Amino acid sequence: MGRNVFLCFLCTSPDNNKLLTDDIRYLGVGGHLFAIAAQKSVDYGYDGYMYGFAANKELLDHYVETFNGEVIGVLHPYQFAIDEVNAKKIMEVYDYDWTDEEI
Repeated sequence: MGRNVFLCFLCTSPDNNKLLTDDIRYLGVGGHLFAIAAQKSVDYGYDGYMYGFAANKELLDHYVETFNGEVIGVLHPYQFAIDEVNAKKIMEVYDYDWTDEEI
């Protein structure tokens, strides 16, 4: 793995965190954040490669199961990587329209 996009502790807002509320406002926010990071990796010429640190073991396991992330654990116990094949799959599932418009 060469150059790639670095993700540090991705998380959704409290309104979308099922650990904090029973009334989730939006579904799939985390997946869309990964899709944006994957697209940025492609845009920067890194083919979709990305790595990062999950906030805890539960999230790490979720990234491995849901996004086919690979546990690396070199710089941080919850360090993971996602290759270009799985980044492409993420972008196919979690598509979005990018805008620089502020809400």
